[in-house]
Amino acid sequence: MPPSTHHAAWLRAPRQALALGEAASTPPGPGEILVQNRAIAINPFDGIVQSLGSVVTPWLRYPAVLGSDLCGEVVAVGPGVSRFAPGDRVVGLALGVEKTANRGAEGAFQERVILREACAARIPPELAFEQAAVLPLAFATAACGLFLARHLGLRHPSVAPPGQAPDEAVLVWGASTSVGSCAVQLAAAAGYAVIATCSARQFEHARRLGAGACVDYRDPAALERIVQALDGRRLAGVLCLAVGAAGACIDVAARCPGPRKVAMASTPVSLVDAPLDRQLGWKLRRLARMGLGFARLALRARRSGVGTSAIWGSSVVEDPWGSRLFEDFLEPALASGSFRPAPQPLVAGSGLAAIPEAMAMLRQGVSARKVVVSLPGARPD
Repeated sequence: MPPSTHHAAWLRAPRQALALGEAASTPPGPGEILVQNRAIAINPFDGIVQSLGSVVTPWLRYPAVLGSDLCGEVVAVGPGVSRFAPGDRVVGLALGVEKTANRGAEGAFQERVILREACAARIPPELAFEQAAVLPLAFATAACGLFLARHLGLRHPSVAPPGQAPDEAVLVWGASTSVGSCAVQLAAAAGYAVIATCSARQFEHARRLGAGACVDYRDPAALERIVQALDGRRLAGVLCLAVGAAGACIDVAARCPGPRKVAMASTPVSLVDAPLDRQLGWKLRRLARMGLGFARLALRARRSGVGTSAIWGSSVVEDPWGSRLFEDFLEPALASGSFRPAPQPLVAGSGLAAIPEAMAMLRQGVSARKVVVSLPGARPD
């Protein structure tokens, strides 16, 4: 039997530092699995909830356990679970801070985590936990923006995509980010030509993942180069993943033939670059600037005839198709090698005590890497 308690990194209240403490081990319920955590990836969203949770996630009950990305070993399965068995190595999307869950047992920042069966996938034996941990939220966010009808509504990906030359293209603005790295692969797996924007030093990274054309987002002629890269194809949609880039993405969608859609997993201004001890007033002013930025973007889009939507990544698992995404696509694609975890993990430390430093590292800025914390010393059964 698993131990009755384990350790967690608790957020006792908004804008407080994480505090290590004990947590009761929760047995998995119907459709759930209990996972011994071996690696955690840090997302910008984790820092936003920590510093602005009272505004961004007002439903969240405290104390809370943050974290969305994890990788580990199945300890126990709940009633009705048939896909997994104890000992399976899995990657999973933790939903603890989501409104639909809102419970500490499902947060990633702890030794043992409850995962929904639909939000987990087995990983190949040769894939390191730290490498696989970069995937879950980025993968879900990319899939949400690309394929759900309320966003770009593209045809779905296949482990064996069609071999014919694509007649439509997708623009991924921010292809070297963790979400962008997944989006490039997913769009290519759905049979689209992929145009990627990133810095010139990341062109090779984007091409390895499936981008057919790369454009430096700092190039003054970026819009013209994107139009040229279409090479007569329709632009099926634009996925905007870079802070402050939505205006440029709207301009591209307005200029190119196609449905004129932009799905955004980005904000007009950054919310993750401030230390935790910044005064709340400073953060509220930043939020006000963001609201004004969104209003201006809405006006720009309306004048250009472009439809825009804001992505909430984990909502993909609420969709009937998306609820099978980890099982039907991610697991076989990882097994076949047709989908690769990217970007490379930047291991910031070992153990739950390393999480605050890892979050601070992310706030300071990380390029083309994803910050990960290893948990090799997690308590054994």
